[in-house]
Formats: sequence, C-alpha cells, structure tokens
Amino acid sequence: MNSKMLQRQLKKLNFSADTPPANAQQWQEFLKLIDITYTEYENHLYRSHNTLNVATDELQRLYTELEAKSTQQIQSLDSKLQNIMTTAPCIIMWIDNLGIIEGCNSYFRQLMKIHEPLEGRKISFADLNLQHIQDKSREFIRSTQNQISFITQIKDLYFKIMLNKIPGQNKISILGFDVTEDINKQNTINQIQAKAVQTSKLAVLGELAAGVAHEINNPLMILTSVAFVVQKHLEQNKYDQLPEKLEKIQSTITRISRIVNGLRTYARDGEDDPMMPTSIADVILESLELCIESIRYQNIDITFENMLVEPAYINCRDTQISQVILNLISNAKDAVLSLKEKWIRVILTKDNHKVILKVVDSGSGISLDIRDQIFQPFFTTKDVKSGTGLGLSISTEIIKVHQGQLFVDHTLPNTCFTVELPLAPS
Repeated sequence: MNSKMLQRQLKKLNFSADTPPANAQQWQEFLKLIDITYTEYENHLYRSHNTLNVATDELQRLYTELEAKSTQQIQSLDSKLQNIMTTAPCIIMWIDNLGIIEGCNSYFRQLMKIHEPLEGRKISFADLNLQHIQDKSREFIRSTQNQISFITQIKDLYFKIMLNKIPGQNKISILGFDVTEDINKQNTINQIQAKAVQTSKLAVLGELAAGVAHEINNPLMILTSVAFVVQKHLEQNKYDQLPEKLEKIQSTITRISRIVNGLRTYARDGEDDPMMPTSIADVILESLELCIESIRYQNIDITFENMLVEPAYINCRDTQISQVILNLISNAKDAVLSLKEKWIRVILTKDNHKVILKVVDSGSGISLDIRDQIFQPFFTTKDVKSGTGLGLSISTEIIKVHQGQLFVDHTLPNTCFTVELPLAPS
C-alpha cells in the first residue's frame, strides 16, 4: 500500500489529524490499517533488499568478469609487447631525461653485440660509441620539440632514428629503422647522375675539340710568324721593333694559356669544389674562349654583350657554371646551323640582387608541343648520334644547386634561354 492509498483509506474512515478515532471500533479499524500498512512496508523492504542483493551479486559478477578479461587482455598485450620487443626488426628503446638507457629490445642488443640487459647499468649512447645519437638526444632533451628524426650510421648500417618525448614522463622513446638499402640506392643514383653529368660534359667537349684545336692553332701560327720576324730583326740589328713583337708573343701565349686552362677547368669534375665568389663575366669569357672560333668557323655570328657597369660576383663552382653556359651555346649552335640567318647573342645584365644571363639565337623559339619536355632527362630534338638529351636537365639541376633558375623566355620572338643567379653578398 502506497501513501496515496493510505490517505484514501484514512479519508474513508473519516480519520485525520483533527479527528482521531472516537470509539473502540474506530480504534480497531485504525490499528488494522496500521498493521496492513506496516506489513506492506515490511514486504516492500524485503523486496527492495532482495533486489539490492541481486543487483549487488550481478555487479560483483560483472566486476569479476571484467577483472578477469582485463587481466587476460593485459597479459595478452604484455605477451604481444614482449613478442614485439623480441622479434621486431628495428631498434626499440627508451632513455631518461639524463640520456641514460633504461631499456632496449633484442634487435639493438644483437646489433651492438651486447649479451646482457642494459637496464639498471646506467649506460649512455656515448658509452656504446654512438656519440652522434648521444649529442642528438641531449639537444632534443633541452629543446621544446616533441619529436625529431635523423639519419645516422651504426656499425655498417644506416638508420633513421626517431626520438619522441613520452607525455607525463621524463622519458624518451626511440625507434630506429634500417634504411641502408635506401641509402645505397641513393648513392647509386648519385653515382649514375655524376656519370651522366660527366658524359654530357665529354659530349660537349668532343664537339669543342675541333674548335679548340683551331683556336690554339691560330695563335701558334701567329707565334711562328712573329718569331720569324724577330729572328730577321735580330739578324739585321733592328732592335727598336723588338719590344712590340715580344709583347705580341706574350699576349698570344697568354691567349693559349687561357684556352688550355679553360679546357682543363671544364674537363675536370668540380662537384666537390667549394662555392666561391666568382666574376660571372670572367666565367662567360673563359667559356667562350673554348667555343667561339669553332662556332665562327661554321659561319655563325656569336657575340657577348656585357651590360654590367661594374663586375658582378656570384657564389658558384665555376666549372659547373661553365658547363651550363657551354651547354646552352652548344644547343643554340645546333639550332641555327640549318637556318639562313645564323647568330647567337650572350647577354649579361643585373636586376636587384641577381645576375641575368641570356643565350639568344636566331631561331624562332621553342614549339608548344615540346615546351614541357625539353628539360626532362634524355629528351632531345637532335639526332641520336648528336645528343644525349642530358644537357638541359643537368644544367637545370646545376642552377638549382646554385639557388637560381633556368627557363625559356617565351616573350621574345627568338629562342632565348635565361639563367638567373643570386649575387654574392658584398
């Protein structure tokens, strides 16, 4: 019996706080009602108690089941973790904020040929002759970064090492993946690229050979002629004209020397040379010394227009810049050979903080259907025996290394390749 039913029974018996039972019969009815109410209340408590017991038992069962599952899952995860630590083909370890190794997996111990666990031995990377990782770890600990990665060598292998700060703990987790194969592949690619560069240089050098021979032959003929005149003057005791003739000999020898030095500079591999402040005009002139006579011999007019009012210097490897210039001039020469009007203009200007080198020829520009392909490796419009298709792609990479750009200027009516390079700091 709930409270509403009790109130209705009391109202039916005309009981209230102001009108208590008036006779024995009413008191009996009232006591009977109280007895019924108490019995109902007692039954309700009993049912609630039973329900509570059932709920408690169910909660206990669920807790026990959950605890068993959690323990099982923890054991499973621990087993998987142990399996990973034992079989993972990579470095897994963690260090404290002082750089002391607190744990590592089997892979690292086998790599370092360590037969005992490192835990509790207060060993750092420096103790294992891994100073590079030690330095990087200390730098990382002091930094505000949460993750860094770098490549390092351990024994005969290369690894990509990843350092991660563990949230809420003064610890750093370390993963290391063997990238030796990738490094070796990249080294092979670099070697192939270096050979391709040298092949391209030798191809241009082969084209220059006849011109260089002619370029040197002319000064030698001058030397022979002047030497003959000097000899005649000496025989006739005409000493007053000797200084002029000797000066001619000296200038001719200097010219031959410039040609030979330019050829030597161009032929050698300058990839490992340091970047040095160099006069761009001097590099152009030395490059032209190697090819100008050969080009003129083919009835091509070639000129150098230096528009600079004062010398401009760039940080460069002059060998590589010379290679780019000769590649562009060689391409221009091949492009105009079959034209009625044959000319090449090498123009040097300056704009703000960069120098601009243009190689313009009498051609009518690059056709639309090949504009997107000309800078790709091995693409060539020349005969297979005449070109490697590497000149422009290699030149582009060289100019990129020098923080510049190489492109075709399509705004001009003639074919124009433009090189832009930053000026060296004052």
